[in-house]
Amino acid sequence: MRAALLTALAVAALTGLAPTHGRAADEPLAHPSYMQRAKSEDVAAAYPKAAFAQKISGDVDLNCTADAGGRLSGCKVTKEEPAGLGFGDAALGLSAKDRVKVKDDNGAAIIGRRFERSYSFLAPGDSNPDWLTKPSAGQLMGVFPVAARDRPPANARATIVCKVNEEGFLRDCKVDHQTPENMGFGAAALALSPLFRLKPKIRGGKPVETEATIPVVWAGFENMPMPSGPVKSLVLDPPWTSTPSTAQVRAAWPADAKGAVTGQVALRCNLNKTGGLTFCSVLSEIPTGKGFGKAARSLSPNFRVAFAPDQVKTLSSYTVDVPFRFRDPASPDTRKITAPKWTRTMTPEGMALAYPRAAIKAGVKTGLGVVGCVVDIRGELTDCQVRHEDPVGLDFGAAAIEAAKLMAMNPWSKEGEPLDGLPIVLPIRFNWQEAAAAPPPAAPPAKKP
Repeated sequence: MRAALLTALAVAALTGLAPTHGRAADEPLAHPSYMQRAKSEDVAAAYPKAAFAQKISGDVDLNCTADAGGRLSGCKVTKEEPAGLGFGDAALGLSAKDRVKVKDDNGAAIIGRRFERSYSFLAPGDSNPDWLTKPSAGQLMGVFPVAARDRPPANARATIVCKVNEEGFLRDCKVDHQTPENMGFGAAALALSPLFRLKPKIRGGKPVETEATIPVVWAGFENMPMPSGPVKSLVLDPPWTSTPSTAQVRAAWPADAKGAVTGQVALRCNLNKTGGLTFCSVLSEIPTGKGFGKAARSLSPNFRVAFAPDQVKTLSSYTVDVPFRFRDPASPDTRKITAPKWTRTMTPEGMALAYPRAAIKAGVKTGLGVVGCVVDIRGELTDCQVRHEDPVGLDFGAAAIEAAKLMAMNPWSKEGEPLDGLPIVLPIRFNWQEAAAAPPPAAPPAKKP
């Protein structure tokens, strides 16, 4: 099955989350535990007066090391938003209030290793992302890594970094780090992400998209009985051959959802022999009591997963998590495709065949064609129009249209929405490479005298 497979079963606990503003590169960062953090009154005292008077919030990232006493040292400002108002200097002053443990959760020394520390200075009415709802213990039971069940580690944890949009939905989640390593806790945290819903970041009184660091902690479960019996592999974001259309999702908006603007649901389903979903249960529903879970289940017969013929016998050994995001059909659809999952792209051979003859004759070895297309119910690109070509007059725009006809994306986003009807602007770069000279034919065998 062309999908990410995660082995499942489990329990977990969540801690607070933090904004992520910028990341220092070049070296692996340490992940210390804090014994002491700057208090709210310390932050208020350090708040730059001019910025506070103008009700301007500020965010700062520091890159620091720690001394033998756990004090932060050698701190450098890696990001300051907005710049020039004193937030960087204020954060450097606050770093003196922090203390970290001299060893991390793996027992490795922190001294001399660099790590990040973020500070936010919040004007009245502004806020950082925060939990709107957390999965219950029963929901979290579904992701404890099988590799850790025989000897559950104490205080296992993973941290994922996600984009949080203006509605508090997560996208583009990635594992930042996990402890212990190579036991599947990072993948388990990713499996939980469809269940999360956050209050969005507020700046200037308005929600804005941001990045947040979300820790998931499995603490206190090492002495609990672990699940037993056969384990099904959990599939996230599989390749779909069929999904509900945008019109079907809009039509499924619950009659009881008065006063709601959005709804979020996660289903966990089994697979039947045709790749369809069966025995779907509601893992998460936000808000509850508005009918969104029932609406999601009513749409589940429209899904089909792509699979190879030789996998029919093993489909029953998988479960699939399907996220849904419902939007009030009376509201305008302003969605944009940001990171499509391509299920079919051009091969190098196909790109060579599509390379414009006019460019070859002109001796031009590279070119760009930009097309604007609309995604259909199968995830294919239709109604493509040339937006730009470089160089002009050598048919790179027309070649890009031909290339787009052969491409397709997963028609259901990993965040839980149909993509049909949405526009996408696609730049396609063409590079010409001369075909390698064919080897000379083998000499015929010599005839026997």
